[in-house]
Formats: sequence, structure tokens, C-alpha cells
Amino acid sequence: MSYSLNDNTMNSTYIGDPLSVSTGGSSLNWGNLNGTTTTFGTISADPSLKGNSLSVKGNADFDGEVTIKGKSLTNMLEKIEERLAILHPNEKLEDKWGELKELGKRYKELEAEIIEKERVWAILQK
Repeated sequence: MSYSLNDNTMNSTYIGDPLSVSTGGSSLNWGNLNGTTTTFGTISADPSLKGNSLSVKGNADFDGEVTIKGKSLTNMLEKIEERLAILHPNEKLEDKWGELKELGKRYKELEAEIIEKERVWAILQK
């Protein structure tokens, strides 16, 4: 599927039965041959940026990988969560296993205790 961007206006592109993508002004529309059309929001080029750019105002869902300067955004976020030891509790397992839920609760309590101790220690060091 290809789009051409000329002076902030995208041209219509037919992508096969029964769908077509078109724009009127700066809104992206997705329609079918029976005449119904859905507007997805605004896509515009930022004239202050050099090269190709895309500005999306509103929500955006991506089905696929997003890369920034050759780096996978998904991989970067996973590594950040791992380094920061961000936990994602499994509520279904916690509902079945009280011990797991209790450990999670105790972890949060201990973490809050440590944060408070570090805050007090930082004040005392001044």
C-alpha cells in the first residue's frame, strides 16, 4: 500500500475489494465500496522537520514492530522493565494461590519501607 504526500494532502489509494483508503484534507478515511466511510483522525506532515515525518493526533494502534533508529521499541521497553525490576502480577494465579498474593503484598510493603528509609537517610546526609 502506498501513499503520496504533497503539500499535506494524501491521495486516494485503492487496496482491493472491498476496501479503499482516501483522505480529504488531513483526515485519513477507510471506506468500502458500499459507501460507508470511517474517519480515523488527522495525519499531517510537520513542516519544521526535515525529511519524512508523521504526526498522529489521537490514539494509534500498531500491528507489528515499531523501530526507532533501528532499535525495537518492544525490546527496549522489556529491557527497561527488567532493569527496573517492574513486576506484572498474574491476577489469575494470585486468586488461586494466596501465598503468591501475600508475597506480592509483602513485596510492596517492604519496597515502601525501603523508599521511606532512603528518603530519611538522604535528609540526614544533608
